[in-house]
Amino acid sequence: MIEIIYVLKFIHVLAAGTMFGTWLSIAIFMALAHRSHNPSVVALTARFVVSVERTVMAAAIVLLPLSGFPLATAVGLSPSDEFWIAIAVAIYVVVVLCWLGAVFIEFRVRNMTREAALNTAPLPQAYARLFRFWCLLTVPILVGMMALFAVMIWQPRLD
Repeated sequence: MIEIIYVLKFIHVLAAGTMFGTWLSIAIFMALAHRSHNPSVVALTARFVVSVERTVMAAAIVLLPLSGFPLATAVGLSPSDEFWIAIAVAIYVVVVLCWLGAVFIEFRVRNMTREAALNTAPLPQAYARLFRFWCLLTVPILVGMMALFAVMIWQPRLD
């Protein structure tokens, strides 16, 4: 049984680290591309970002609960009775919803900046609005991911 716990713990921590590290990297790359004001740079970066979101981030997002709930059960916790697990799930839901919004924006940014790059046109006004909204979504995503790590480590209890 102890081997299963270690495997689940390894997968869970790896998924959480991948989720946090990937999103942080994506946010940095998108911000740097935006600062270039070059439609080709933004288009290429957005293309790669969308690809990483669909593969790496999506896998990490799926693996986190798929490893977390069995891990909690394996170590003798009842996920429905633990305050800290309820907090983690609530934070996770907010993070995933914000992430879905950010991915939707990244798809739109990828498409519109690709068109601008192909037509050697400047970035459209709609891009600036989308990027600002994307930046707003990064705040709850990054803060939420840090909060998830804090809750997993400190496991706050009501008793």
